[in-house]
Amino acid sequence: MTLPLQQTEEIFRSLNRELWVVTSADTSRRGGLLATWVYQASLDPAKPVILAGLAPNHHTTELVARSGRLAVHLLTLEQSELAWNFARDSGRQRDKLLGISLNPSIDDVPVLTDCHSYLVGSVFASLETGDRTYFWADITACEKQASTVPLCERQFIDWCDAEQKDVLRSDRQGDIELQRDLQYRFRQDIPEWLRFPG
Repeated sequence: MTLPLQQTEEIFRSLNRELWVVTSADTSRRGGLLATWVYQASLDPAKPVILAGLAPNHHTTELVARSGRLAVHLLTLEQSELAWNFARDSGRQRDKLLGISLNPSIDDVPVLTDCHSYLVGSVFASLETGDRTYFWADITACEKQASTVPLCERQFIDWCDAEQKDVLRSDRQGDIELQRDLQYRFRQDIPEWLRFPG
């Protein structure tokens, strides 16, 4: 049976995932990116956990891996311009947080003051799977600042003009090409404790 790749892509594109600005910093650098793979990873409200899946080739992923700290932010429906700031290029090229108001009471990870809500996490586990590095983090601080629905992928894409959409498509294709070999190697070298026994 041939996998209908176009239909598979259409199914995933029919979702309207929340957009998250993920930020981190080490001793000399800071950065942020726009992500869709951030989830609640604990049912226990007394021990809340974030699970974030970030592309391994991104600047912010390196910062999280080095510092063990991250902040994830939801944006309001009016903050597509801010989302674009974190989506449009690499933090290796510019400081994406320059000129953005940051929470002065949290000094070990950049936290946006103007956002829908945020969660700050301390990483306790990570796993590299080729096209994603997954970080599990205990939530150490949080604040909900809006009661409206947050900005989601479809609203952001609709806001982008044709040139911005071309940049997003090009960046995505570049990530796919960089990560394809990493994903292949991960599948070849899956440790026994992680390999499905079937």
